[in-house]
Amino acid sequence: MRSWPFFSYFFSYILRAKTRQRLLFIAVTGLFLSAFSLLVIQGIMGGLQEGLISRSKAVNGSYLLVFEGVTEEGLPELKDILRKAAVPFYSELEVEVMLRNKNFVAPAKLHGIDLEDERPQFLAEKEFSGVVMGSELAAKTKLQFLDELQVIAPGITDTLMGEVPRFVSETLSDYLYTEISEVDDFEAWVRLPMVQNLVRRRGVNQIRLFGEVPERVLAQLRRTETGVPKRILSWEQMNGALVWSLNLETKVMLFLFISMSLLVAIAITSGLLIFYSKIRRDLMSFWILGMSQKKLLALCFKFVLILSAITVAIGGACGFLALKLLETFGHELMPDIFVERRLPVELDFAHVVISLLIPFGISVVFSYFSFANFRKENQSFVAIVRSLG
Repeated sequence: MRSWPFFSYFFSYILRAKTRQRLLFIAVTGLFLSAFSLLVIQGIMGGLQEGLISRSKAVNGSYLLVFEGVTEEGLPELKDILRKAAVPFYSELEVEVMLRNKNFVAPAKLHGIDLEDERPQFLAEKEFSGVVMGSELAAKTKLQFLDELQVIAPGITDTLMGEVPRFVSETLSDYLYTEISEVDDFEAWVRLPMVQNLVRRRGVNQIRLFGEVPERVLAQLRRTETGVPKRILSWEQMNGALVWSLNLETKVMLFLFISMSLLVAIAITSGLLIFYSKIRRDLMSFWILGMSQKKLLALCFKFVLILSAITVAIGGACGFLALKLLETFGHELMPDIFVERRLPVELDFAHVVISLLIPFGISVVFSYFSFANFRKENQSFVAIVRSLG
């Protein structure tokens, strides 16, 4: 006897019988919503996280080649390697300073960049006749275009009637808005000679690399000899706290979702217990017609697995379709104050697998509990038939 008539009978029993099990419908609907919502949540959360990472890499670079001091040795060879590999980069002398405008003072990270190198996209159209600074940093120091400011290096002093911190005067030539708060609040860019004049040193102390950097290029950079030790930091190493926070956010979301899915598991267990009690006589009819008791019980569990798999697959497909529609036709939902005005979507194979496996896994585990209880209560159909007689 084939399995399909058995499955077809009980599918029709669930859908058309007068004694339809509403609790089982709730469980099936819960499985559908679990797969659907988990896929949608992961897609949107992945899009938001990917947007943040992309904006940060566009400003801070994918890799940072850091020298343990200021150096000029080995720079032509390093730059030649990067140019041959077509890797966008710029060399810089980075120092921490204080910016002063009248009575307004704010700390800042000052990047003195070599304008002969390839400028990244966010600096491509900026005017470097003076200081280019983040919009929030300019607001904190009450600076407007062409206002004069003092760039003070607190750690470097000149002996002039006592120890006086060294400073240079510059004008604000342009603003910068990167949509990254720690950059807009704290960082500024100027010409490399201006910072070299401030610290009285020639050379640079780091090189920022942008975009995808092949591993062979990184290996060449590590082998190149320079006057001082150097190390290469990836974006993930430079932003370890942010990476940890994003991973924790994802894990907490999955944990909360699994916890909420346990409510669906309760509905699955209860619904199947009632369903099994209703079909006991139907199973005995199949047994009387010639199907073995062992095969009947196995087909019962297989039927529940197939029902769960179909429900989860439909939920995942609907979630994928919803994300594609949102990505294609989604309009700007958020007000102007938000960086992401549209809900971004970033979905990969791992998201799809997680969205299908978690609801299906919960369904399998709790369905087996119900099935084990049913099998225990129905050790022998002969005894059940005699009790009915």
